[in-house]
Amino acid sequence: MEHTLLCLLLLLSTHIYSGHSEDDDGQAKAVLTTHPKSSQIFIRESVTFRCNIQRGEVTDWKYTWRKDDVESISREHEYEITEVNISNSGVYRCLGEHIDNGMYSKWSDAVRLTVTALPTASVKMVTTQETLYSGDTVKLWCDISNYRDWTYRWLINKERLSSQTSKTTTISLSDQAGQYHCQGTRTRRPQNSYLSSSLHISVTALPTASVKASPRGPLYSGETVTLQCDISDNRDWTYLWHRDNQLLPNPPSKTTPISLPDQPGQYQCEGRRTRQPKRTYLSSSLTIIVASLPNATLIITPNPAYTGETVTLTCSVGSDSGWSYTWYKDNTKKVVTLSDRHTTTGATFTISRAAESDQGLCWCQGEIQSRSISSIISDPVTITVKERPVAVLTLQPNWPQIFRGETVTLSCDIQGGEEIEYVFYKSGKSVYTKTEPEYRISPAKNGLYTCEGLQKRNGLKHSQTSNGIQLMVLDRPQAVLSVSPQWLNPGDSVTLSCGVKLTSN
Repeated sequence: MEHTLLCLLLLLSTHIYSGHSEDDDGQAKAVLTTHPKSSQIFIRESVTFRCNIQRGEVTDWKYTWRKDDVESISREHEYEITEVNISNSGVYRCLGEHIDNGMYSKWSDAVRLTVTALPTASVKMVTTQETLYSGDTVKLWCDISNYRDWTYRWLINKERLSSQTSKTTTISLSDQAGQYHCQGTRTRRPQNSYLSSSLHISVTALPTASVKASPRGPLYSGETVTLQCDISDNRDWTYLWHRDNQLLPNPPSKTTPISLPDQPGQYQCEGRRTRQPKRTYLSSSLTIIVASLPNATLIITPNPAYTGETVTLTCSVGSDSGWSYTWYKDNTKKVVTLSDRHTTTGATFTISRAAESDQGLCWCQGEIQSRSISSIISDPVTITVKERPVAVLTLQPNWPQIFRGETVTLSCDIQGGEEIEYVFYKSGKSVYTKTEPEYRISPAKNGLYTCEGLQKRNGLKHSQTSNGIQLMVLDRPQAVLSVSPQWLNPGDSVTLSCGVKLTSN
């Protein structure tokens, strides 16, 4: 009896100290553990609950889980939450039901799970200036209020700046304007912070500089050109000048003179100052080229000209405006004197009612008087002014009288008659115009005929009016028979006469 009781006590002692958890009444108790063991879990971490009933195997039991006394659907001995959030905070317990005999374990002790929000990162700008310009340097700071030992991730427009891992970062605003975020990571828990709210950094364009030259247009050797640098905004600029991408040692003024032909090239300017914005964009290039002096070209129309015509001389010096013109006759030292017949307008010199005295060699030259620039003088052109040729009208056949129905030819002869039209007149009215000098007619009435020549190119009179030819048109003659004497006696002599009667129209 004593031996049996001793064995029972030893067995109970062995059962208790071997790790089995049960109450004095023999009912097994569930033991709830968590992994990780910390009761504080951070958002997005994973947590695993394990329910151990140390009687039999794990598979001998099915499990019931409760959170805040609300039963869950899991029946496994492990209950995992892969990404916790604040709603997962609460008190957890578990219970086992033996599969074979339906016996229940006791509920485990309650385990409280506290889900903590991740630390919050925020981006702050250390630079205090209100307006940021292209080229400025800005220092950013990532602030995470709790914990230490962070490694920092910087993002611009959601793209990571891979080389930046420190708490502060310095950026150049020439090409890095946009939305900035930061986030912390570390090896210990919590391993991450929230991604910060965005910090928008906007960049104000720098003022624009531009270069202009005075005078404008083609520039010529010997001239001094003034360059001026204009800046669209702000004041107090110091001006820097560049030629062919090299900084010039010129005084830092708004204008700078350059001498030609020694200083052609590509010119740019920019502004600098101590206040913001501290600089401007470099201006676009202005090309300064030394142009060759242009040649003047003289054109005279018409040439040759006839006395009484209007003659126009035109002087051309390229396409640039601003030229005035000087006209020479007979030699390049003799300037043409203006008169009521000789007038000038712009590039045109006009001779009205041309006379033979207007003949001779002519030249022209262009000047830009405000710049003391003269073109190369034109080649000489000879003006020829001559009397109009006399038109000579002839009749073939040269009959003094024409009978009705006969055909005659009027010929208009004009010396130098090239590229002209012949105009025939009857009693002062034009009756025929052709490029041939002959006019065949069968006149019905008397008339005075003349002719003259016109220039085909402009319709101007080419010749003087011809001599006149008076045509007398007669009806065809009638034969008239007369007898003399009209009364005769037998044996008398008689005379028969045949005459012709003419009638004029």
